[in-house]
Amino acid sequence: MARKIGIVGAGAIGGYFALQLVEAGYDVVVLARGKNRDVLSTDGLTITSEKGTQNVKFAAVSDSPAELGVCDVVFFTVKGQSTDQAADDMRPMIGPETEIISLQNGLYGIERLAEKYGEDRVSPGITYIPAVVEAPGQILRTGSLTRTVFGPYHPRDTAIHEELAAALQAHGTDAFALKEPMKEIWSKYVVLAPFHMIGCLTRLPVGGWITTVEMQDLLLRAMKEVCALGRAKGADVPDTIAEKQVHFVITKSNPATKASMLEDLERGKPLELESIVGWLCRESKRLGLQSPIHDMAYALLLPHKEGRNTA
Repeated sequence: MARKIGIVGAGAIGGYFALQLVEAGYDVVVLARGKNRDVLSTDGLTITSEKGTQNVKFAAVSDSPAELGVCDVVFFTVKGQSTDQAADDMRPMIGPETEIISLQNGLYGIERLAEKYGEDRVSPGITYIPAVVEAPGQILRTGSLTRTVFGPYHPRDTAIHEELAAALQAHGTDAFALKEPMKEIWSKYVVLAPFHMIGCLTRLPVGGWITTVEMQDLLLRAMKEVCALGRAKGADVPDTIAEKQVHFVITKSNPATKASMLEDLERGKPLELESIVGWLCRESKRLGLQSPIHDMAYALLLPHKEGRNTA
């Protein structure tokens, strides 16, 4: 009998994994609302990529977590601003042995899920899959990268992670199960928070702002603020990670790359400001650290948090 896997957050990332997991033979149920629920229920999910067009239908689609029922695994992929509500809403999908795999940006959601459901139930992860929602039930892959990692919050048995990673790999996703994923998650966050922050403040893709010495220095100092917080929270995040990441952004990044938060800002959508930047500012203050660059950016972006499009 196939495992039952729930998707909470059927946007671009959740939709991508939903399709891959159906093709891998799992029974996938999707928590969705409004027009997205209607389309997924009747037409299924369509993803367009360099491979062409793929369409799948799910075992169940509903806006009622109780109707979907308890799952063996839940992939938690909502936007940061929806974390608290979604974590509460999905409780009927969580049984005594349900594994919760979080693929959100940042660390706020990981900590929130661990507080609510227990650290032994939560598996942090990160994904680099470039995709956008074009319309309800319609996802466009905007690049070929598919790197994803996940694993337990604290070391424990990883059989379920290895099974899922192998299933995803067999269907074209670069997925890896890690026994201790937190260092890699922090390494991404070192880039993530400053990248989103600077992208939104400059209103430019990375190639528009990384070319000056002043911006390179600002990026490095912002990344070091994240490294300091990571160390204060017990993670292995030396400042050399920031130095390597800045070098990578300067020499290897696609100049056209935009932060997803900037794309949301340009579309007048709510921002993941609290979960990506605000969380860092609050945690730094709580632990007696200084984060002046992120503090200033947080204040400047607050007027846009709810999606008022003033551009």
